[in-house]
Amino acid sequence: NDQLKLNMATGNQACVQCHKSLEDEAALAAHTHHAATSSGSNCYNCHMSYTTYGLVKAIRSHQIDSPDVSTSLMTGRPNACNQCHLNQTLEWSASHLSDWYDIVPPELSEEEQTIAASVLWLLRGDAGQRALMAWSYGWPDAQEASGTAWMAPYLAQLLVDPYDAVRLIAHRSLRTIDQYGSIFYDYVGAEKARETARATVLKRWQRRDATQESSGSAVLIDANGELMEEVFVPLFHQRDDREIGLRE
Repeated sequence: NDQLKLNMATGNQACVQCHKSLEDEAALAAHTHHAATSSGSNCYNCHMSYTTYGLVKAIRSHQIDSPDVSTSLMTGRPNACNQCHLNQTLEWSASHLSDWYDIVPPELSEEEQTIAASVLWLLRGDAGQRALMAWSYGWPDAQEASGTAWMAPYLAQLLVDPYDAVRLIAHRSLRTIDQYGSIFYDYVGAEKARETARATVLKRWQRRDATQESSGSAVLIDANGELMEEVFVPLFHQRDDREIGLRE
């Protein structure tokens, strides 16, 4: 932020210097299809989203781009829509991008049409994708858009991830969700202790009141508020365990 001029780090001022028509709130909302004052109308969130890993967290891309599901399929890089709407599928994003901006939707597998993209990246993705999703689950803008009641089983899984950085980020995000901040966890502690923390999170989540939730099957929560383990577990067993080094 110190490299930017005053008031350029937040809000849309840096962008509307050139895109002056979008200074008008009505024009901005028409362009973004989000309320003008919402995070969905923050230019940075769509065009410079948090798709870079560095400093043990997600940081904004320094490349100006537009959300495109095809790019996510080709590169594995999360798109801005699904990084904020964590409970939505690639099909959902592709459909909206097609309706709003005439972006041609790609061909998607059944899982990509029915299971939330963040769930696929978190469970079967590589270490970089898992780190980005671990961070995104704690991002206030994404939590507001997606709800948090369904997230604990996924962050619990990352508490026993092979990468210590992923475990650290997941614990940070877990602590932002009510009921889980007090659970003792050491991301570089003994493996048995990490497993105990994971089990504690799951038990606490199972005791929650699920009657007010509306999470849906896209995040693998069934009508009874139970985790759909028959889908969760096979996805987890597809995890990309290649060793990966990310240059910060």
